[in-house]
Amino acid sequence: MDPRTPRWATERIDVSRWPVRHVETTGTNQVVWLKAPDTGQLWLHKSVHVPSNGVAQGEDWAEVVTTQASMALRVPCAETRLCIRNGVPGSLSRSVVPAGCDLNEGGVVLEAACVPGYIRQTDNNKARDPRRPHVRRPGHNLSNINQVLRDVHPPPSFDGPVGCTGFDVFAGFLILDALVANRDRHEQNWAVLRPRLTDQPERLAPSYDHGGSLGYNLREEGRETLLREPAGLEAWAAKGTAHRFEHAPPAPTLVDHAAAAVRLCTPEAAQWWHAQLASLDLSELHGVLATGVSGMSETAATFASRVLDVNLRRLRDAINGGA
Repeated sequence: MDPRTPRWATERIDVSRWPVRHVETTGTNQVVWLKAPDTGQLWLHKSVHVPSNGVAQGEDWAEVVTTQASMALRVPCAETRLCIRNGVPGSLSRSVVPAGCDLNEGGVVLEAACVPGYIRQTDNNKARDPRRPHVRRPGHNLSNINQVLRDVHPPPSFDGPVGCTGFDVFAGFLILDALVANRDRHEQNWAVLRPRLTDQPERLAPSYDHGGSLGYNLREEGRETLLREPAGLEAWAAKGTAHRFEHAPPAPTLVDHAAAAVRLCTPEAAQWWHAQLASLDLSELHGVLATGVSGMSETAATFASRVLDVNLRRLRDAINGGA
């Protein structure tokens, strides 16, 4: 079976017999690279996480719904699918690394460029700058990311204006994050594709790893409470912060951070993202959520739809001046 993402990937494919290529060394969940038997493509497999409270989280449906939102917004994004492996539900994310390229995560790119004030954070070592002890995630900021991506080309699938920089597309990643309430854009969740042949340009990798979106980890009763109280839903959305980027607490909201990124874009790219937000139509995505996504409760689907609407309005207010 060719698992490439169809227009609406709402059902699961069984990957129990897919061979394991290798085990991913980062992350806390069960994460392995699988090889699709029919195509040879590599897909990252993640099982649904069940924490100690026994409530299964929704990283799998958050991945595929975010992929569909990215397609509507025209943000380059990894293909994803819902799956089941040995009886356990999960998700697949197709490798964004084309043949002949290496993937350099954002932390590696920032370190190699020796950008001002950057200190890399790892799973075992929180980044701290002795000269700025109050600052979190030092150096992982828009100015430095703009510096390292201004000469990097967009992903191959980007269909925006000619001449856009890698940072111009990265700003689109942040718009997508704000739309779906994804707070997990740390240095390992963006990357540059570096060709092994030196006559080829470096490119920004498509966006990937969106499992922490759309209230994936909320309990059903929490979603129900927020849906009954519009002010509560608005307040929940406003708590979505860009805490993975440099900040002196409190961190800026995801919406404000995306707006700041657009202000750093080239004029052509800024106009492009204004246009995408102004014309973005979520009705098709709402329809699919209403019809049903495997593993996603009716309450979770309704909550996701409401979050998308709230955040789209907030983005338009912040970036398009309410247009």
